Amino acid sequence: MTDRRRSDDYKQISGYIPLDLALEFKSICARLGISQSDAIEEMAQEWIAQKTGSRSNSSRNAAPKTIADLVRTNMAELKRCGVKNLSALAKGEVLPTPGDFAIITSVLAIPEEERIKIWQETFKLSVYQDTRGVKVYRDSGGVKEDECEYS
Repeated sequence: MTDRRRSDDYKQISGYIPLDLALEFKSICARLGISQSDAIEEMAQEWIAQKTGSRSNSSRNAAPKTIADLVRTNMAELKRCGVKNLSALAKGEVLPTPGDFAIITSVLAIPEEERIKIWQETFKLSVYQDTRGVKVYRDSGGVKEDECEYS
């Protein structure tokens, strides 16, 4: 996941809101397992769409390339679908089961062609069998890194 603080693709915004509103916002984010940055980004997108009648050109509106991208950009909507480990999925720390992937893409009404592309991009795998079972790794140009587990 991108370190937003150090990324040129992100910019910090700030403002002042009433204390009770700030506390409620933080509490809801914590309860839902959504970062405050993700919640603010979602609210800004919705506010811009409402005020302009269109969506902004941010990367958030670009077609997601991986399951982590898909979950990260739709976290609030997916909280209600019953899939476990959404935060870990959004960070790319775990991989969804095929059933969870089907639920996620159904809830978000992702067309079949796009589902296949996202699945294949996420699961560019190197797999080997050993005495402990099958290990699943993300592919990074032939180098095995970041062992992943199914959620």
